[in-house]
Amino acid sequence: MRRLLILLRSLRAHHWTKNLLVFVPLLMAHRIRDAARLTDAALAFASFCFASSATYIFNDIVDLEHDRAHRSKRRRPLSAGEISRGAAIVVMVVAAAASLVIAALINRETLLGVSIYIALSTLYTLFIKRIVLADVIVLASFYSLRLLAGGAAANIAVSRWLLAFSTFIFFSLALAKRYADLARADENQEPDPAGRGYTGGDRHVLLALGASSGMISVLVFALYLNSPQVATLYRNTDALWFVCALLMFWISRIWLLAHRGEIDDDPIVTATKDVPSYVVAIAAAAVVIAST
Repeated sequence: MRRLLILLRSLRAHHWTKNLLVFVPLLMAHRIRDAARLTDAALAFASFCFASSATYIFNDIVDLEHDRAHRSKRRRPLSAGEISRGAAIVVMVVAAAASLVIAALINRETLLGVSIYIALSTLYTLFIKRIVLADVIVLASFYSLRLLAGGAAANIAVSRWLLAFSTFIFFSLALAKRYADLARADENQEPDPAGRGYTGGDRHVLLALGASSGMISVLVFALYLNSPQVATLYRNTDALWFVCALLMFWISRIWLLAHRGEIDDDPIVTATKDVPSYVVAIAAAAVVIAST
C-alpha cells in the first residue's frame, strides 16, 4: 500500500483533474450522451493522465537538486529519497509509452496532440521555464492542447470562442501560480524560486497582467453570449449572463488567495480543495442545464 501511495505521489495523480478539460468540447457541443464519443474522450483523458505524469517525473528528475532545497518540493518522493532515480525513469518511460499507445488507439489527431504536449513539456522543463513570461504562455497552451485533443478524440471542432476563452483564463491562472510563489517567498523571507527568471519585484507586474487577463476571459465569454452559436445551443440565453458574474467572482477569488499566499500549488489543484470553487461550479452547471 505504501509503495502504491508513493507511486501515485510520483505520478502527481492529484493533477489529473486538469485533464478533465478533454471532455469540455463534448459538453459545449451538448454531445456528452453520445456513448462512442464519450468513450474516445475518456481514452484521451487516460492518455493525458499518463502523459502529464511522465512529464512531471521528468521535471522532478531534472530539477532534483533545486527541489531538495525547496520548502515544499523537497517532500516529493524523488526529492525525499522515497523512490530512486532509476525507478523514476522506468515509471516515466512506461507512462509516456502508455499515453502514446492509448492516443494511437483513438485517432491520428489525438496522437499528434498528445505527442506535441509531451514534446513541448520536455522543452519547457529543459529551457522554456527559465524564460520570463514565455513560461506562463507555454503553461497556458498546455490547457488549450487538452481542449484540442479532446475535440479531436470526440470528432468535434473546438470553437475559436472556446480557444480564446481558454487562452486568457489559463494565462491568468499560470501567472497566479508564479505570483503566489514570489509572494510566499517574500512573506517567508526566502530567496527567489530557483531555476526561474523572476525576482520578488516582478510580482506586482504579474498581478496586473494576471488579473487583467482573467477579466478579459470573462469579456470573451460575454461576447460569446451575443454570438449566433449560442442561440442554436440554448433556449434561454439571458440566464447565462449569471455565469459571467460567477466567473468574475471565481477569478477574483483565486487572485485574492494568491495575494494572501494561500495558493500552495497549482491554482486549479487549489480549486479542487476549495469549497467556494465547488459552489461556483455547481451554480454555473445548474444555470447552463436550466438554459438548454
